[in-house]
Formats: sequence, structure tokens, C-alpha cells
Amino acid sequence: MGIYPVIEKIMVKFLTTSMSGFGLLVASIAAGPAAAQQDNHPHEDIQRVAERFAMAQIDTTGLTDVRATANAMDSRLTLKRCEQALETFATSSIPNASRLTVGVRCNGQKPWTLYVPVSVEAMAEALYTARPVLRGEALVTNSIEVRQVPLQDLPLNAIRSMDELAGLEASRALSAGTALSLNTLKARQLIKQGQQVVIRASGRGIQVKMAGTALKNGASGELIPVRNSNSGRIVQAAVIDDSTVQVNM
Repeated sequence: MGIYPVIEKIMVKFLTTSMSGFGLLVASIAAGPAAAQQDNHPHEDIQRVAERFAMAQIDTTGLTDVRATANAMDSRLTLKRCEQALETFATSSIPNASRLTVGVRCNGQKPWTLYVPVSVEAMAEALYTARPVLRGEALVTNSIEVRQVPLQDLPLNAIRSMDELAGLEASRALSAGTALSLNTLKARQLIKQGQQVVIRASGRGIQVKMAGTALKNGASGELIPVRNSNSGRIVQAAVIDDSTVQVNM
């Protein structure tokens, strides 16, 4: 046998071995990202549990078309796949906020915690002034209108039902079309400063009534100073109604 056939066999064997190794290397490189991806927790799963938790926190009374959507997560963020069910928790106590943050936690062998922003969309019933309202004026049916507005357009502490208006009055002059909230209303002043009132005192099975003068405005249940008309003594009394205050002996 000549030298050329021997060299040819050696070259074939070398090339075959080299290509085989190269093929394994290519396969390893190709499988690397896929394997790593399988080891990471899917973003979609994290977003899904955050949205489900957000929906459970919403009081849907008076709301329609309610949707919760988790913000898109950074594709570069990698978290180890959690072998347990993900835990969710609230990060604030603001009811029916249009934007909130949901905590998502893995309590597995490789724990992690993530805070997921969630946008809440809905149409809400809210109360607006139907006409101009004076400061100190009680809100009644003919001065109120109900509107359907996007949840994100509601002011903080918005008034959404007539029942919530009980015992409240305008804290300032309001123009027509003003959204009613706890920032535009205050407890109704049943007693006015200088008003003549009945002081009701009770204790140990005894109850007496006497005349007095309110020295300060007062809402229901509020303590105000009242001067006893007979003795001139000033006492702290709780407002009961628009003409009566209560003192405990």
C-alpha cells in the first residue's frame, strides 16, 4: 500500500471526528438558551397571578367593564422557576385605585420577590353637582347627578352613592359639574355658635335638662363647649341633634 491511501484514510478519520465534535458543540450552544429559558419562571405566569390578585381586591359595586392588566415586564429580567405556587400580597390599602402594585413572592428553595404594577380599568358611578352649591349647604337629590366615568378619572375619596352623603355638607362653594369627594364635603354642622340648646345630663339613673348656649359650631357626635344658662358654667357636651347636646355626669 502506498503512502497516499494511508494519508487519505487519516484525513477522513480526522475530518469525521472533528465534524462530529463540532456538531456536538453547535447542538450544545443551541440548547443552552432553551435550557436556561426553561429554568426561568415565565413572565406570563407572574403577570397572571398579579392580575388575579388585583381583581380580587376590587369592590365592584357600581363598577362595570372591570379589567386588571399587569404592566409588561423587562425581557432581560430572569427569575428562577418557582417549584411552589406563587404568593401574592398587597402593598397599599387604597381602595379601588386605578393603579396599584402587587407583590409576587416565591417561597421555594431559591426565593425571590417581585413588585408588579397593575392598571385597573373600569366604568364607575360617581356623584357630581347638578347646579352650584353654597358652602355649608346640605347635598340633596335635586342638587346631585349620577355619572358613569372611567375609574382613573375619579378623585381620591370620591362619593359614589347617595347614602354616603348622609350627615355631610359642602365645605366650600361648588360649581355645577364638580365631582363630590371627602375633600369637598364635611360633617354637617347641626349646632351653630351662639345657638340656644337643651343640655341633657344623665348618670346614675338620673336625667336632667337645662338651657344653654353653644359656644362653637358642632357636627353630630362632636364635643363642643356649652355655657349653662343658669350657672354660667361651661361644659363639654356632645352634639345629639340640631337642638340638643349631651353631658355625662
